[in-house]
Amino acid sequence: MKKATLEIILDRACFFGLRGFERSDLAQILPEMQGDKKGLLIEPLNNALFEQNAFGNINAIPHFSEKTGWQIISNDQHFEYPEKKIVNCYANISALKRKFARIAVLLPQDKNEGTSKILTGIENSCLAVFSKNDLQEAKIDDLLKLKIAQINIPKTPLFLAAKYAWLFTILLCVLPFLIASQPDEQVSNLRSIASEVQKYSEKGDIVHVLKEGESLTQIARFAIGKYNSLVSTEAMVKEYLKENELSLDSKPKVGDTLRLKLPTFNNPHHKTMQGAWNFFTGLLNDSLAYITELYNPQQTATARRHDGIDVAGRKGTRILAPFSGTAWTMEDERGGLMIAIARENDLLVFMHCEQRFYLNGQAVMEGDPIASVGSSGHTTGPHVHVTAGKIAKNGERNIGGLRYNALNPFVWFKEM
Repeated sequence: MKKATLEIILDRACFFGLRGFERSDLAQILPEMQGDKKGLLIEPLNNALFEQNAFGNINAIPHFSEKTGWQIISNDQHFEYPEKKIVNCYANISALKRKFARIAVLLPQDKNEGTSKILTGIENSCLAVFSKNDLQEAKIDDLLKLKIAQINIPKTPLFLAAKYAWLFTILLCVLPFLIASQPDEQVSNLRSIASEVQKYSEKGDIVHVLKEGESLTQIARFAIGKYNSLVSTEAMVKEYLKENELSLDSKPKVGDTLRLKLPTFNNPHHKTMQGAWNFFTGLLNDSLAYITELYNPQQTATARRHDGIDVAGRKGTRILAPFSGTAWTMEDERGGLMIAIARENDLLVFMHCEQRFYLNGQAVMEGDPIASVGSSGHTTGPHVHVTAGKIAKNGERNIGGLRYNALNPFVWFKEM
């Protein structure tokens, strides 16, 4: 429940009881009223509660001098409750609720003290009744907010979910026996990044223990890519490290724990790119994999033509099958050792591999290691070049005898 909504409800449903208090006790416990809000204290043994429209002029009610913003309807010790005037009593209390932000009624120490139907009705009308023990650790307004929230719990989805949790549990236990399994479609060892997302998102920053072979540049490029879907430049890496009081000359040791702020470079397309970004970097069994170059179909003055995406990872890192299908291999001077995983209409090709673990025509299960990251062919360092394609009989490209037409891997992911 939003705070603003809770405050509004508190001001409209604030009739509460105080059991066993003396007037001298109230100076410290009644909440101070802010602004033009007022509070009303009622000592219920009085006949004013039964007079028709008795409180039309609230300025006539005396001030309770011991507490700012409170007025008081005092006791009449000789008054006896007229049982036939219940309507006037409740009508006057309803009228008072529209004029006072808080209304407190003093109740006897013993709940069963007296047999008045009126007194019992007034107590039952209270949103809550507090004793001295209730107010030792918490303030009245805090307890009232808690009570309002408890009353509203049955209307929330969370309450309904908890109420019927046993039914969901039985259903989940029965479902495996009703749905036939399909082993060929199951993920074997495709790396799940869910735990890492939780780890890196903890408390709004990135926590990483430096491992052998890792560098600040690699960690910075991974972070900028993962949280902004941007291919980082050296200038961006320097800026990000500077924000974290580090530089390219910093020399953390293996085993050091790094706590870095989440990078905040502007990318208006981050949300639409993030799913594909995580998918392609997740195909490398390297927790710090990042994309170094995106798809570019036409060469420009500032960017070369590039028919896929490049994903950087440590040499020897396992490349995992993106889906279940058939392996096709090829090698040439430019792409080095290549392997493709194909299914009915589409395929992904992985280039510059160090090793391949499948031969032409072999079946592959989603998540299986199919090759390792290397630098074969034309490349300046270990990475995998990923090309996406649609299988076509007269396609302009081929691998292992399978013809296809290339397309943007991010578009391929969206269509998939």
